[in-house]
Amino acid sequence: MILRKKTLPALLAGVLMSFTAQAQEATPPTPGDKAVQLAPVDVHGQRLDEGYARTDGSAATKTDTPLIETPQAISVVSNTQMIDQGVLTVQDALRYSAGVRADAYGVDSRGDDAFLRGTSFTQYLDGLKQNFGGAYARTEPYFLDHLEIVRGPSSVLYGQGTTGGLIALSSKLPQFTASHEVEAQLGNNARKQVAFDFTGPLDAAGHWAYRLIGVYRDADSQIDHVPDDRKAIAPSITWMPDADTRWTLLANLQFDHNGTSLNFLPHAGTLLPNPNGRIDTRRFVSEPGFDRYDTQQRSFTSLFEHRFNDTWKFVQNMRYSHDNVDYRSLYPDVYSNPLYPFLDDTQRTVARYSYVSIDRHKRFVTDTHAEADFDLASMHHRVLIGLDVGYSHTDSRKGNGFDGVPFDLYAPVYGNGFVAPDIFPVASTHTRQTGVYVQDQINWGEHWIATLGLRHDRATLTTGDSRSVDNATTSRLGVMYRFDNGLVPYVSYTESFQPLDSLDFYNRPYEPLRGKQYEAGVKYQPVGSSTLVTATYYDLREENRLAPDPANPLNQVQAGRAKTRGVEFEASTRIGRHVDLIGTYTWTKARPDDGTIVAGLPKNQASVWSVYHVNDADSDGFSFGVGARYIGTNYDETGTLKVPEKTLFDAMVAYTQGPWRFSVNAANVTDQAYNATCLARGDCFYGPRRSIVGTARYKF
Repeated sequence: MILRKKTLPALLAGVLMSFTAQAQEATPPTPGDKAVQLAPVDVHGQRLDEGYARTDGSAATKTDTPLIETPQAISVVSNTQMIDQGVLTVQDALRYSAGVRADAYGVDSRGDDAFLRGTSFTQYLDGLKQNFGGAYARTEPYFLDHLEIVRGPSSVLYGQGTTGGLIALSSKLPQFTASHEVEAQLGNNARKQVAFDFTGPLDAAGHWAYRLIGVYRDADSQIDHVPDDRKAIAPSITWMPDADTRWTLLANLQFDHNGTSLNFLPHAGTLLPNPNGRIDTRRFVSEPGFDRYDTQQRSFTSLFEHRFNDTWKFVQNMRYSHDNVDYRSLYPDVYSNPLYPFLDDTQRTVARYSYVSIDRHKRFVTDTHAEADFDLASMHHRVLIGLDVGYSHTDSRKGNGFDGVPFDLYAPVYGNGFVAPDIFPVASTHTRQTGVYVQDQINWGEHWIATLGLRHDRATLTTGDSRSVDNATTSRLGVMYRFDNGLVPYVSYTESFQPLDSLDFYNRPYEPLRGKQYEAGVKYQPVGSSTLVTATYYDLREENRLAPDPANPLNQVQAGRAKTRGVEFEASTRIGRHVDLIGTYTWTKARPDDGTIVAGLPKNQASVWSVYHVNDADSDGFSFGVGARYIGTNYDETGTLKVPEKTLFDAMVAYTQGPWRFSVNAANVTDQAYNATCLARGDCFYGPRRSIVGTARYKF
């Protein structure tokens, strides 16, 4: 059966209307669930399994605020969802969220790249910015408790954020209830992985707790000669002398051995016809022994909070990290003549460029804020006053060259006279950003909720003898009205300011990204239910946006202004005790002011994922999951090169018996070979092929 363009959105709408009605009917109203602000209570411990429907979050406000009371579109991906979907990377975890184009550039071992509301996103871990510059170590999803996707500008609280939004990751932290888990995985591409997660109290009084998580992986990837190996360990310890004080120290050591899987293949042989047929989706265009993307990450994090009384709470988070990235690759010259990049008349051979970037990053980030809860003038206020500081230092050595020896894309011969380029040091870069912010969450009457925020940033970038300073003030305003039946309409205005601490390919600094957004939406959570439905319309303006360089695949240029409008719909629920369900629909229209379009961004996307528990969600037995992801037609920047729509299917089967859980996950079940994105400069990117992973987990 062929799934046509409008079939999945229509099916999705019917399913969502059905389960929303069931959720409202199944849960009777309770009298205590109106929007009445109570004194805050901090609770630490393991969360009961409520499936996918997480109804609280902290990333959008830096306070524990129900999602229904946050005037911004937010998706929460729980640990349960990540396990059911067999998530192998952070990017995998984004596939079933509204407003996100995951796998935007296909199979890329260098990072978790995706579009969020038509542009890139900023990634945070435990409230602190995680990735700086263009080269970094990918986060291990086994170390995460959950992640939040905050859509739209969030600079009032974070300073360093794109207009599209941010991905906020939350680490697994020590628990005061003992739990131990070991896990083994086998999969295609020779994947072999073992992992463990141990946590529990360290003393009888319950003041100290620990957690120790580790992962060892030996694997290949979709691309020939490109490994996907990892050794990582994350010890942590928590001190909680009383109910008002909590201090957690976390370390992370991670060593990855990878290659470069993004191959920049020509249009002919990928998207367009080639007399030799399709270029193999496993094709490796670099050189074995030379190619690599190896990262070493060492970080130390401190998370401290103390409540002085019913009014005041103090929080301070800090992280120091030291990352090394060794990136060496070759890529085809499809850019000198995009219409005919081949060296021969049979359209088989191309020349290649070589590139080396060896980076050493040192970073320190801290966020300190005080939170006050009080009543004033018949209104309840939750005021946040904060200061965050970020510092980074990068030393780099780089090299590049040109290899004119014909390279056959259909029958490659490696080691054919290739000479590695010379490597030279480049000017060090230093960045520093300081931001002060204030936010007030106001409740008045029984229904009105408002969020107001203001922030000022000062960012300094020093490159060699060159120094630039940028200052910006950003604001936020949101108003909501909560009806007794769980319906909450809202409107909001937000701004963003993002200094870029990386340089372009030619070691030139970028201008800060700036943006503003108007958003209107409605959230619906039946009283007493964990079901959450969000429908949103937004109008987003971005300045100094980054776009692929038409002349250099390893560079990005700032392409002026862009206007993006969109509609997003997302719902998650648990129906009875047997079915977990997520459904999304996204409509996006992005238009840069230079007359181009955003390459790789489909106008329409939709997804639905469901798991059926044969007994019930908390009982032993079989579970079966199935998902569909519809990715609409997208184009290159000129709007002339069309990348067809596709629908990808995922599946899962799991069996739980006592402490054991056995599962098999398959992504892209039908093993579609497809193009994710093609660019006008001459290159295309294959999407991920089928992935099959079997997992055995034992808890004790």
